[in-house]
Amino acid sequence: MKKTFLSILAVAGLMTANAQTSKNDWMVGGNFRLNTSENNTQISFTPNAGLFVIDNLAVGGNIGLGYTKSGNNKFTSFNVGPFARYYFTAESQSVRPVIHAAFNYLSTKNKVGTAASSTNTGINFFVGGGAAMFISDNVSIDALAGYDRTKYNNFDGSGGFAFNIGFQVYLLQGKMGEKK
Repeated sequence: MKKTFLSILAVAGLMTANAQTSKNDWMVGGNFRLNTSENNTQISFTPNAGLFVIDNLAVGGNIGLGYTKSGNNKFTSFNVGPFARYYFTAESQSVRPVIHAAFNYLSTKNKVGTAASSTNTGINFFVGGGAAMFISDNVSIDALAGYDRTKYNNFDGSGGFAFNIGFQVYLLQGKMGEKK
């Protein structure tokens, strides 16, 4: 896995792409997480969509769905909220630094064995940076690292370092009407 990720980084760094992050362009993408270990399974999917309101600045929203089973505990979760992302450097660079911030409303349902379930709501925010590595003119693999904090109602909050890998597809407004 580590070799595969390093290979992707190397190829992305060597490629020259002309990815578009211009005003009125769209980005859609997200990330998928699968984590399994003995007596523990986590699956989550978080799609997102954003509009570039000015060159290099996208604002949008995301929706997350997740499932975790740990022993006799089963958790299903839902989150929704806005994000903002700013891309640095010129569009002609294949690796572009970004800063990213997101705020989400959370709802998590917990069921232990055959007992009644309980639902908790709360908030989550992430602030960090990283890089968008363009593997083509319209697709990037994104690596973000930063501070992530979650606080559920009636519970102490917790926060710490988070690392995310995802992808984005860029829908270029200026090229959408062109025919080849």
